[in-house]
Amino acid sequence: MVEVQTLQAASATTTYNKSVSGQYATDKSGAILHIIMLAGCIAILVGARIFDVNEDGLYLFGFKWPMQCAMYETFGVKCALCGVSRSLCFFAHGSFRESVRFHALGTAIFAFVCLQIPYRVHRLAFHVPKVDAILSRVNLGVGIALAVAVFINWLIYLGGLVL
Repeated sequence: MVEVQTLQAASATTTYNKSVSGQYATDKSGAILHIIMLAGCIAILVGARIFDVNEDGLYLFGFKWPMQCAMYETFGVKCALCGVSRSLCFFAHGSFRESVRFHALGTAIFAFVCLQIPYRVHRLAFHVPKVDAILSRVNLGVGIALAVAVFINWLIYLGGLVL
């Protein structure tokens, strides 16, 4: 009798916490994913704020950041995300025109990263199945739309090189 009650209680908890993707919010792998994404987004925003940026690239405490786009360095063609780091840094420093100049979708990417923080905190702290389902769908849809927009933006750039 005790085993049946334990199984029923576990089953009720599992059903209550089930999300759209079929994973459970209390599942360790799901929670770890949200923690990693949350930490990554915070790191991106902090990095965007502490890096100094100008036409030449990024500088950290006066030292030039050594990372460059491998595709651009090798082939002389910008990749789909070329300029996003500088765009995010300019946006974090309040230079909105410069941000758009370095990557047309830099502001949208910045907004997406910022909105990931409350989304991930909500997913870690609260377990409301209907809200979780809606937020998961919206987050996935916006992420896919942003990825498609970045790809289309890159195709337009490549088209300009060919024509």
